[in-house]
Amino acid sequence: MGLLSHIFAPKESAADRAAWLDNAVRSIATQAHHHYLGDLRAAGRSFQAAETPAWTDSWPTTAAALNEDLARQLPTLRARSRGMARNNEWAIRYLLQLDDNVLGDAGIRLQMRLTKRDGSADDIQNDRLEGAFATWGEACEVSGLSWREVETIALASLPQDGELLYRLRPGVGPLGFQIQLLDPDLIDVTLRRDWGGNRVRMGVEINDDGLPVAYWLKMVRTGDQPSDLITVGRHVRVPAEQIRHFFLKREVGQLRGYPWLAAGARRLWLLNDFEESASVASSNAAKRQGFFVSPTGDAPPGFADTIVSGVLESAKAAGKVLTPDEIQAITAAAEKFSTTVPGQFDTLPLGYDFRTFESKWPNIEASSYVKSHLRGWSAARGMSYVTIGNDLESVNYSSAQVGIVGEREHYKTIQGRLVRWLHAQVFSAALPYLVLATPALKMERLAVYKAAATWVPRRWSPLDPVKAANASEINLRLKLTSRRRIILERGEDPDEIADEIEREEQQYGPVEPSPSAVAATPADDDPETTEDETAKKKALRHPLVAVRDMN
Repeated sequence: MGLLSHIFAPKESAADRAAWLDNAVRSIATQAHHHYLGDLRAAGRSFQAAETPAWTDSWPTTAAALNEDLARQLPTLRARSRGMARNNEWAIRYLLQLDDNVLGDAGIRLQMRLTKRDGSADDIQNDRLEGAFATWGEACEVSGLSWREVETIALASLPQDGELLYRLRPGVGPLGFQIQLLDPDLIDVTLRRDWGGNRVRMGVEINDDGLPVAYWLKMVRTGDQPSDLITVGRHVRVPAEQIRHFFLKREVGQLRGYPWLAAGARRLWLLNDFEESASVASSNAAKRQGFFVSPTGDAPPGFADTIVSGVLESAKAAGKVLTPDEIQAITAAAEKFSTTVPGQFDTLPLGYDFRTFESKWPNIEASSYVKSHLRGWSAARGMSYVTIGNDLESVNYSSAQVGIVGEREHYKTIQGRLVRWLHAQVFSAALPYLVLATPALKMERLAVYKAAATWVPRRWSPLDPVKAANASEINLRLKLTSRRRIILERGEDPDEIADEIEREEQQYGPVEPSPSAVAATPADDDPETTEDETAKKKALRHPLVAVRDMN
């Protein structure tokens, strides 16, 4: 429409303009309503977690590869996890529980199961190999650490560093073989390059299949290196055959591990900060009584005057005379010092008023706040709040049993990983040297020795020993388990127990069953009952018994 048309167009009446506005509002509202209904229908057919409303702006919608995140953030994750392991009470509690339950007092023990041709246990050969490994384990690490100490450090490195790193060192030590524990930080996470047709990513050299072929360690000291190592700048390239590098893999192609303590670390740090702030606030509130308000704003004689008088007395004792400017400077400096003591009153400067800051957060008591944070942090550890928080106030037998059973299964998982990553690897590498150093052991039987090696981890006493013993007895009668397996489930050596029982019976005679056990044993040999009636009674007790007897 041109300018003249605008000038000579008939003037719009107020009623027409109001009608136009009303129609426009109705039209736009109808369109918005249909658009809103369409969004609702689409949302009903999609994932809620994929929606992006305004209140989810801080929720990432893209995910980088784990290796990319680790290349940037692994040093920070490791530094904070190590700090928590050294200074945070809850993290230390978690590490103590790991050490107590995964390793225990005796650690994970080697048990050989060599057998003779007739199938009986070869106790002599078993004892020789177990003794040789124990002797070697007295100083199995190049710095003089024992095998038990190696276990402890290896387990602690997983939650703190996320990785277990050690090197096999043939030709070192009394038997010609030792291991060397290494700090995972030695693998340079910032190193990225190509080398000999392979790729070096985060200090790990991999081939086209993603298999590690070498590790690039930081040079932490000068000196001659073995001939199979290559020094490149500030790094040493160590072949993968000499390095054992293990971590919990959570993605395909993952090259480095990250600390177990990283999950929930910020929550735990905030909790620690809250507790520290609450403690300081409570201490100050308990000590501070109020404020003086003076006409001039000058403070009454107090802490600053004590400092000034003390300095003057020290100067007098030293034979020095202070000038007025020096005294004024000392007074100004003394006023900068502050302390809080029980019953303290402070002075408000002239013209100033004091108002406290009161926030409604947290709107729960401190103990509930701490419990809420610890419950979430404990969930990421595979443990209950009761264990991490050391809070047994409202625990009963049933809740304790449920929590402990789940935790013990988690401990078993960690025990299995540690055996695969440390014990089995080291034993296989050390076995040839143990055989050479032990008379009557043959090198041609290395495969047999390796296959006969088993590891006995720490186990736990049942919460109800009587019920557990009765259940084991029933399983034995039904031939669902064996005595050896029951003993192994307790973390003990069946052969040792068998030898002890044999010696005791030779010395004291066999142990007679208790009267209660005899009375509890059902009598099935009633002469007046027929074989069919006996079978029916057994069938009523347990179908498996009847099936076995009829067959």
